[in-house]
Amino acid sequence: MADSERLNVSLEPHLQDALASIQDLTPPKLADDLAPYLASERDPTTVGVIPYTILQKVSRWSQTSEGTKILQGCSPQLDPQSYTMISLLAGTRTSPEKHFPPYIPSDPLEERRRAIDDRKAISTVMNAILSVVGTGVATWWASDRTGLKLEWRALLAVSAAVVVALAEIILYMIWDSRKRPKLKNTRRRVTTKIEKDGKDTNIGDISVLATGTALDDLGRIRHRNTRVTDS
Repeated sequence: MADSERLNVSLEPHLQDALASIQDLTPPKLADDLAPYLASERDPTTVGVIPYTILQKVSRWSQTSEGTKILQGCSPQLDPQSYTMISLLAGTRTSPEKHFPPYIPSDPLEERRRAIDDRKAISTVMNAILSVVGTGVATWWASDRTGLKLEWRALLAVSAAVVVALAEIILYMIWDSRKRPKLKNTRRRVTTKIEKDGKDTNIGDISVLATGTALDDLGRIRHRNTRVTDS
């Protein structure tokens, strides 16, 4: 009980609407407890909170005979099961913190590009598999007219398939490396001088790690670390 008293639940829009619809139906004491959390206007940049204990009171009241009768007798009729703890906590976050960061949905364009990349990768792998199998079958069929024994025909077909498989692997690695270019770390040396007593004094090598960002071919942000060494 002591732990639950310190917990806060994110006041998501659907939870706020559910509580606002029954605020006037609850007992005066419970309605007063709900009022401070339902009176404030929604701020899209932040997510409000409500104490876990207040939701427990709402849940317990909704399951009493009096609460069930009131919920079912109002117009429109409300389902008491919609105010159990499981229903109230659905889609919320629970934490001792009093502030929750807003939910930031993923970029639809980024998701679309990722889906396109996944489909390209799958189609590339499937084409490679079909090429290997097709080469092996075609070599086996073509070797039928050479008069070779079955074991030599099988060896020839497998060898051709292996050669094609290696070629497909190399091509896939080249394609994958071009799709995700690697950022190379660059090093440069600079001389740092400190003016002391009217004179410039050189100091030893100092390694500094500088970070930066860059955009790749798909417009995604890539982080780059550059180590700068002073001499």
